[in-house]
Amino acid sequence: MKPVQIQFVAPRAWKFIWAITAVVLVALLGHTGWRLWQQHQVRLGLQAELAQLQQQLRERSTPKPAVVDPRHASEQAALRLLRRDWNRVFDAVESPELAQVRLVQMSVDAETGETRLEYELESFALTSMVTAALNGPGATTVWQLERVDAGAFRQVSNSGKARAVWASRQD
Repeated sequence: MKPVQIQFVAPRAWKFIWAITAVVLVALLGHTGWRLWQQHQVRLGLQAELAQLQQQLRERSTPKPAVVDPRHASEQAALRLLRRDWNRVFDAVESPELAQVRLVQMSVDAETGETRLEYELESFALTSMVTAALNGPGATTVWQLERVDAGAFRQVSNSGKARAVWASRQD
């Protein structure tokens, strides 16, 4: 018998198929890696923007201490007082119907605009007359009787007079 010589040669077609498969896999991995890198960059940008917005929100939510400028505050208070219509107060105080009573004190709170008038009265019956005179037909502000104090004043002076306080808010 003749010896048979068999040579096993790897088929070249498979080499070509494996080469193409390797190229496709490398391309797929490269494309996937590229997309992952882009998504990572987008995520980093969004996180940076979120941190910036949170910082702005914290800055806006924390109250800022008020800058106290006494000069500006006093200028504003003076302007408010100058803009106020004082004629209404003085018209009420200078009413001829109030000639029987004596104005003891007039005080004005510049912040709230509250005006207080303290009158000395001969009797308690004059309180209604003074209230009617202050709130007369031409009056634009409403004066309210706050208190009448007769006891403490009698002990000091023995005059039998009473003091009464009326208040009104001036706008």
